Amino acid sequence: MSRNAVKAFRILYALALTGLNAAVIAFYTLWQIADTAAINRMETGSGMDVVQMLPNSNLMWAAAHGSLIMLIIVDIMAFFQVMTAFSSHGKVVYNGKLGPAIQTTKV
Repeated sequence: MSRNAVKAFRILYALALTGLNAAVIAFYTLWQIADTAAINRMETGSGMDVVQMLPNSNLMWAAAHGSLIMLIIVDIMAFFQVMTAFSSHGKVVYNGKLGPAIQTTKV
C-alpha cells in the first residue's frame, strides 16, 4: 500500500471512530432523556401509572450502557494503537527484539 493510501485509511478510520462516538453518545443521551421523562410521567399524579413507562426499558438500558462501554473499550484500543505506532516509529524488529532502524556496526 502506498503512503497516500495509508494516510487516507487513517483519516477515514479516525472519521469513522469520531462518527461512532457521536452516534453512541447521541443514542445514550436520547435514551436517558426519554427514560427520565417516562419515569417523571409515571410518578406524577396519584400513584404510579405503569402504562407510562418505556416499553422494553430494561433491554434499552442494557443496550445503551453496553454500547457506551464497548465504545470506551474501542477508544482505549485505538489510543493504544496510536501510541504504539508513534513509539515504534523509526524502530525495526530484529530477531524478535525492537531495535533502532539503523543498526550500528562495530569496526
